[in-house]
Amino acid sequence: MAEWKLFDNHSHVSTFEFHEHRERAPHLEQWGHKARLHKAAEFVQAACLYDGEACSVSDLGCGDGGLLSIVQNYSCVSRAWGYDFQPSNERGWAERGVTAYQADVFNYTGEERPIEFGRISVTTEVLEHLVDPHGVVAGLTAVSNYMVASSPYDETNVAHDECHSWAWDMDGYRALFENAGWSVQNHVAVDAKFQVLWAVRR
Repeated sequence: MAEWKLFDNHSHVSTFEFHEHRERAPHLEQWGHKARLHKAAEFVQAACLYDGEACSVSDLGCGDGGLLSIVQNYSCVSRAWGYDFQPSNERGWAERGVTAYQADVFNYTGEERPIEFGRISVTTEVLEHLVDPHGVVAGLTAVSNYMVASSPYDETNVAHDECHSWAWDMDGYRALFENAGWSVQNHVAVDAKFQVLWAVRR
């Protein structure tokens, strides 16, 4: 089991300033990301079926809305919306016909639009960018019944994306959730890079 913190004090890659001028990434159309987004969508559906009724879904760090464009059409999803602070992603929300808002969910000060959390919260390719993923995963137990998440599983402290603040192997990622009050229901590797899981609040 392994987890690596890839920064000393403050991680600049988690800030709005770092992402402000980054280009939109249409992950749903990119072969390297498409499969993990579809697996995440499958896990959203699994959580809804486990719950037994239509669930609301909040995508925290929704990018250009690729995942939302899939799950918003599920009959088991009552409502789906997202948040992201990268300005270039707004164009994707309009093109995909999804509801999303520009907001820094993980550094919320209370001065912006109030953050609303769904019965299911989604963090795909988000936790590895944050200063405190442990606090975020634990904090979501207070507002959501289910989580769907994905991050790379092939990174280490010596080989990782320069935009990432944390890295986990499969066991380390599962422990991140289990130690924070979640019961992992399914956890799989997708392609040669990503791990995707869904969990129920204990």
